[in-house]
Amino acid sequence: MIMIIGSQHDDILYFESVMSNKREEVVLDKYKVTIGTIFNQSVILVDQVKTNYVSSVLTLYLIEKYYVFLVFVVGRCIAFTHDIKPTDIVISKYVMAGDVDQVNEEENIKMCQIPGFEQAFACQDDVIGYVSNAFEKRTYVTYKTANYISTSVDYHRIEQAAHFHECEHTMGFNEKVVFDCNSAGVALSCHLLKVPFLSIKVVERYLDAPNDIETYIKSINQYINVGRALVTCIGDIGNTEVITEERGRY
Repeated sequence: MIMIIGSQHDDILYFESVMSNKREEVVLDKYKVTIGTIFNQSVILVDQVKTNYVSSVLTLYLIEKYYVFLVFVVGRCIAFTHDIKPTDIVISKYVMAGDVDQVNEEENIKMCQIPGFEQAFACQDDVIGYVSNAFEKRTYVTYKTANYISTSVDYHRIEQAAHFHECEHTMGFNEKVVFDCNSAGVALSCHLLKVPFLSIKVVERYLDAPNDIETYIKSINQYINVGRALVTCIGDIGNTEVITEERGRY
């Protein structure tokens, strides 16, 4: 089964609209999930996944309960570097846990690094390739790969994120950096269970730009392109079954 995670219902609405054989369940007495098929591939949708705390617990639980072999995270993010602009679609290359500070020079633990893990969670090139091909086949929009710094803090001012930036780099990245609030929890759980994951989000605004209804509407207008690409990708994965065979091996 493939899982698609969103922070709010708008994030997953397109996938609900194309899903067949839908049924709803409630998990953990709180979260509604929608289960059905897209191109004969079983898919589970869940929204209201806000903060990395919630995303980590839900991802771990749902992967085990429904035998999920691939996770997509959709929705909106904000741009930190100006080589990415509002309404851009960004595919994660690396994901960092931005609100982790366990720095220890003796143990070589860096900012944003969870002790016992690498500083950044890497997304699988095969999955990036599937999604990139789907964008090229089904949409006329450009997309970019980006480095996600994921923190449960919703940033609105550049000063809030100043500690991430030094020596012309942002946590070792010198370009294409975005912020979101739930990808790191998904990345951690997927890493533990050896399930590939990918975040595909629309940039709503720059970090220091106002958050208003106009920027929101412009960003969600791109959701249909994300939806078309991921639905195509789901069909491609169902035809090859390559990723389903890799669960638990990487």
